[in-house]
Amino acid sequence: MADENIKDMSVVDHLRELRKRLIISIIFVAIAAGVIYDKVYYLIEILMYPIKKFDLNLVYFSITEGFVTRMELAIFTGTIAVSPIIIYEIAAFVNPGLTKKEKKLLYINLYFIVILFLFGMFFGYILLIPLILNFLISYGQEYMNPLLSGRTYFSFIGIFCFFIGVVFLMPYAIVILGKMSLLSSKILKKWRKYIIFFALTLEGLFLSNAGLFTCILTILPIIILYETSIWIVYFIEKRKKKE
Repeated sequence: MADENIKDMSVVDHLRELRKRLIISIIFVAIAAGVIYDKVYYLIEILMYPIKKFDLNLVYFSITEGFVTRMELAIFTGTIAVSPIIIYEIAAFVNPGLTKKEKKLLYINLYFIVILFLFGMFFGYILLIPLILNFLISYGQEYMNPLLSGRTYFSFIGIFCFFIGVVFLMPYAIVILGKMSLLSSKILKKWRKYIIFFALTLEGLFLSNAGLFTCILTILPIIILYETSIWIVYFIEKRKKKE
């Protein structure tokens, strides 16, 4: 009976800790979103930069769309801005059940995950978004007049940059799978040509008019990240054989 009470208290403690971490994360998101909501015009000016040369104005199609778009933009950007804090809170929740070595490994992994994700989003916005929007708008202008919904435009940028951020995490995921012996360097080497072909196909579709230097600059990080993950998995396999 006493053991059951201890177990129940343990579950309650975990729930309290989870609630605490969620509340802290929500507070930071709310603060960041509030600041961004107040200064949203500066953010919009930055987000409009990729289509500046087209001299387009954003429009809305319903009474509430202007307010909802501003709220969504503030919350999404605020969440990205405080994502390191959110990830830290997740780690802090998991922390008590880990050994000292596991804690160290967890924080190292989270550090690289945050850096890769944010760098991927930055890379997507600075280099890829202007090229893709230039292609899509120029292509559409051949037979239609562009009329951009603000909500659609901002959603496209947010989803695309988030996707690129996740893509930049893929090599890290490959290394983790390699450590778990679920992927081998031989398989990754076989997949190399398909990865390069896939990346070149996407470039051919969206960046055909971007120029050789821009195309190389775009595909190079993908190849470097993939090649790096192959070599890391290879050395992990080599170390395991020695052990």
